[in-house]
Formats: sequence, structure tokens, C-alpha cells
Amino acid sequence: MKMRLVFLFSALLLSACYRAQVQAPSVQNLPQPKQTLTQKKEALKAKKKSATQMPEVLGGIVKSDEWIIYKEQEQEEFKGHVFYDNGQYVFKADYALSDRKQHTATARGNVYLKQKELREPTTYEAWGDYAFYNYQTGKGVLKSTSKKQARLQLTDATQTVTATAKHISFDTNTQVFILTGNVHATRVTPDGTQTLQADKVTVKQQEDYVRLDGNAVLNDGQRTVQADTVIYDGERNHSTAYGARPLATGTTEQGTFAIIADKVTSDAQGTVVTLDGRVQGWVVSPELNNNPINQKF
Repeated sequence: MKMRLVFLFSALLLSACYRAQVQAPSVQNLPQPKQTLTQKKEALKAKKKSATQMPEVLGGIVKSDEWIIYKEQEQEEFKGHVFYDNGQYVFKADYALSDRKQHTATARGNVYLKQKELREPTTYEAWGDYAFYNYQTGKGVLKSTSKKQARLQLTDATQTVTATAKHISFDTNTQVFILTGNVHATRVTPDGTQTLQADKVTVKQQEDYVRLDGNAVLNDGQRTVQADTVIYDGERNHSTAYGARPLATGTTEQGTFAIIADKVTSDAQGTVVTLDGRVQGWVVSPELNNNPINQKF
């Protein structure tokens, strides 16, 4: 699941700098003084400088009940019903702060983020109580401070993936995401629903790597794996479950099964499975039960 949307609010705040609407008294029919050549040059320089500071592509205006500029600190504060929508990006919060000097953006209270891909029918969404992003280092967090979990969701033409956690940290440069605190994820596809849960989930997106630590449980509707640690390594086409005596249960074309071992490894497709250590379990298979060899016993 691509979770890059969690840092988009920083770009949205940047796009608002020096462009938010401020109510001013209406003055009509007032003759404007002519600019001198020097004034025109200075105005043009300021306009060019402002243009280079603005992020590309993003447009629109951040709306809020209150807008405060701290010029010396290079900060802008947005309070109450903070809202931005340019058709591709949507951002909402109760409070937001853009700090250009520190290269950071912060949002608090009912934070909502949404991004639509232009070339693909894909939508990324995120919900949380607090979000922080340093757009210079690429590091940030999304977390919940209430009873509700922080939530990420990806929706495209073939699937909907939803992940919830108490705390989500991320690095957009290395594409590493760490979800902690009662992590749950659901993937809904035309072929069925897959779920996972763990105390901690580490995703290395560039390496196609996922690691579940602590009370890990995976289920695809037919099979369930429980272990202390589960690792999926897409680059090596390899999965491993170990710790706390991994338990695998479920149904296959051959029948039902329940197996406990010290370690379970398999290819990513689950076609080749290896059980190591103290292996215990059972398999109920009509094909095996009806085999003529059973008549000899």
C-alpha cells in the first residue's frame, strides 16, 4: 500500500503562503498613484522571487476562520475549519501551522488528507488527530490522540486497502513506514478479503518488504497464520513466520489442516511450504482418506 499521502498537507500549506484571502474594507474610485521605473523593477523582482518560492502545480487557497502571519519567524497559522481543495488534493484540520524556516508543517484536530492520481484511478486518504512533516528531511508522523486510530486508505480499480494504527511514522525519501499500536489492515479485492494485525508493522516500500512483530495474525478468508513475527520479502519471493510457535490453520483444495511448528517458511504464492522444528498438527483430506492405501491399515 502506498502511503505517501500522509505528508501532502505540508505542500498544501506551502501553496497557501501569501495567497490566503483576507477581508479588507472596500475602497472604490480611488485613483492609483503611478509607479516609478524603480518601483516597477522592485515589484517585478518581488513577483519573480515569490514565484520561485511557491510550489509548482498546486493552486487554490487555504481557508480558515482565522489566519495569522508571523513574518520574522516565517510562520503562518490557520485556526478553525482549515480547508483546502483544488480537485486533486483535499486537506482539512482544526489547526495548521506552516513553518518555512524550520521546513515543517503541523496539523491538529480532525486531520483529513486526500489525493487523487491524475493518470490512474487511484485515491489515497488519511485520517488522524495529529500530523507533522519535515519537507526537507522527508520524515513525519501521523497519529491518534483519541480513542480512534489513525487511518490510511488506498482505493484503486482492483482493491481497497485500509490500515489503522495508534502511531504512524514515515520517511518519504527511503519509503519506510512504521505503524505501531494495535495495527490492523484489510485488503478487499474481487478475489476476497485479506486481513492482518500486529503490535508493529514495518513497510519498506521500495524493497517490497513487510514485517509484522508481536501477536501477528494473517488471514485470507481460507487460511490463517499466527506467530510472534511474520516477514514478507517480495524481492526474494519468500515469507517466514517464527516465534511463539507459529500456528497455521485453514482449508485448501486437499482439505482442512491445523499445524504448529517452530518455524514456517514458504514462497510468496504459498505453493511450497516448509515446517521446521517441533511439527505437530493434522490434515483432513477426502483424497487421502479415500486412498486405497488406507485399506491396508
